[in-house]
Amino acid sequence: MKNSIPTYILGVFTLLLIFDLNAQTSEMVINENQIDRDFVLSLKLKEKIKEQSKFENEINLILEKNNDSLYSIYVFNKTTDSLKISSQDWHLFLIQEAKNQNGEWKPIEYWRYSWCGNSYLTDKLDPNGILKTESKVYKGSFETQIRFKLLNDNKIYYSNSIAGFVDLTQFQIPNDITEYQTYKRIETRGSSELLKKIIFLEPNGISEFIEKEEAYLEIMAELRNNK
Repeated sequence: MKNSIPTYILGVFTLLLIFDLNAQTSEMVINENQIDRDFVLSLKLKEKIKEQSKFENEINLILEKNNDSLYSIYVFNKTTDSLKISSQDWHLFLIQEAKNQNGEWKPIEYWRYSWCGNSYLTDKLDPNGILKTESKVYKGSFETQIRFKLLNDNKIYYSNSIAGFVDLTQFQIPNDITEYQTYKRIETRGSSELLKKIIFLEPNGISEFIEKEEAYLEIMAELRNNK
């Protein structure tokens, strides 16, 4: 297995996407899934996951609830080729979503990129291979459906959905993002919608910001040269 920095997030090191997350609230928080490096796939579990795998995508996410605290998310390579699976400090690029009061899928978590190059890794998932990660189960008074969203190789994959509970405030973006200097920086170069694309793991969010940042720096350099 060889680790390398995924090319589609190389530009992240220039973003300075550092969010202050010290305050714990009932608002939206970052996802802190952890890849299970000791996971041993049994034949029984492999057959069970294959039976539950219904999507025609190259990667299927299978969501199960372990207990009141943890979900298990299995990443299943349905292809006949090995696939590269990107991670950051052994975390998949994964966030949790829920249906809001209007029945729309919305994020209840967001992603925090690292600006350290050593954080970014790539693992190889063999054909029919299965990787396991775990993520937090939330509690609240609002009964809804839960699913997970994975960004890998600039493509989006969704898990199956299961019943769960959240707090309605978890649909709200925290003030420590919207008031943070990085948000103002992205808003200046692009917009609040661009920031949402980045923290909610939308394809091309990073590359769009890099383009706008480079254009801004060129304008600033030209202004300095004309003085």
